[in-house]
This record gives sequence, structure tokens and C-alpha cells, in this order.
Amino acid sequence: MNKLFILLTSLVLLSALSFKVYGANNQGSGSQKSDQMGNSSVPNGQGSGSGQGNTTQPVQNQNQVKAQNQGEDQQLQVKAQNQGEDQQLQVKTQEQEGTETGSGGNSKAGSNGNQEGKKNLSQVRSSVAQQVQTLLNTNSENGGIGEQVRQWARTQQQSETKIQEYLNKIDSKTGLAKSLFGPNYNSLNDLKREMEQNRVRVQQLEQLKLKLTNQGDITNVQEMISLLQQENTSLQDRITAEEANGGVLGWLVKLFAK
Repeated sequence: MNKLFILLTSLVLLSALSFKVYGANNQGSGSQKSDQMGNSSVPNGQGSGSGQGNTTQPVQNQNQVKAQNQGEDQQLQVKAQNQGEDQQLQVKTQEQEGTETGSGGNSKAGSNGNQEGKKNLSQVRSSVAQQVQTLLNTNSENGGIGEQVRQWARTQQQSETKIQEYLNKIDSKTGLAKSLFGPNYNSLNDLKREMEQNRVRVQQLEQLKLKLTNQGDITNVQEMISLLQQENTSLQDRITAEEANGGVLGWLVKLFAK
């Protein structure tokens, strides 16, 4: 009886031990399966994640491309605006330079024109003086025509001396005095009177030329007529140039000029 009890007790203990071992084995295999399932799910998860990433990545790339394009467009717009502003500045600068150059060119042209006018007048008057000397050497002809020509030449010589005096007075007035009160209006008026006398003497020469018979004398008289006409033209240009620079108070001075 005692043996039987011991045998049954042993069997119960062995059964309990076997059950525990079997349970432990089942738990181990279950954890392995769960691990395998987890490992297999990770790739699936990665695959699904990559799949989602593949679907969203083109959208992100497109957004980046759009953003870059927009950024480039803005840069191009800024560059275009800057270029437009630069061009406007260049145009304004060129216009200003053109205006300054034009005004400077006009003043230089006026100065050069005045100097050239003086030179031409001086050359013409030099030719007049030489031609007057030629007429003073004219030989006497029948009827005293030669003497009349010489008398005319002496009168013209005196007129040329006066013209030179008036021109010297005009040239002597410069600087601040001329800027404020204008040119020497008295001398300009004297020049105008001498110009009128030149026109009268031209008419006198025309009448004397009709009475001359010597072809050389006729040629000399005709040359004198042409030179006097040129002198009057140059004198008028000089008077016009001087009166153009009237000065600040020149209009007032001109009222009292003789």
C-alpha cells in the first residue's frame, strides 16, 4: 500500500514536471513565431512605408521644383527691374550729358563764331586798305576822273581809320562791365553810321566807274566796290553778335546811347 502511494505520487510529480516543460517549450516557440511574424511584418511595413514614401516623394519633388522655379522667376523679375532702372538711369545720364554737351557746344560755337567773325572782318578790312592804296595811285585821266577817284580813296581811308577806332572801343569793353551794361552801344551806333557812308560811297564809285576808260582802273574800282560790300556785311555780323550779349542792364544803357 505504501509502495502504491509512493508510485502514484511519483507519477503525479512527473506529470506536473512534464506539463511545465511542455508549457515552457510552447512559450518559446510562440515567442519565436511572434518574432518571425514581427520580422516579416517589418519588411511589409517598410514596403508599405516605402510605397507611401514613393507616392509622396514625387509630390515633394514637384513642390521643390515649383519653389525653385518661382524663386528663379522672382530673381529674373528683380534682374529685369534692375536692368530697367539701370537703362533709365543711363538714358537720363545721357540726356543730361547731351544737354550739358549741347549747352557747352553752343557756347563754344558762339565763341568760335565770334572769333572767326573778327578774323574775317580783319581780313576784309586789310584788303580794303590795300585797295584804297591802289586807288590813290591811279593816274589822272582826261576830265580829272583819276583825281576824283583819288579823292574818293582819301575819304575812304579816313573812314577806315574811324572804323578801326570804333572797333577798338568795342573790344576794350569786356568782363564784368560788359556782362552788366552790355557792349559799347555808342561805338556800335558809330559803326552803323560808317556802314551807311560806305553804301553812299559805293554808289559814288559806281558813277565814277561809268566815266573811266582805262580797263585797269575800271577793274580796280569794281574790286573796291566788292570789298566795301563785304566789309559792310562783316560789320553787320559783328554788330549783331555784340548786341546779342546785351548784359543785365544793357537795355537801359542802350536807351541813352548816341
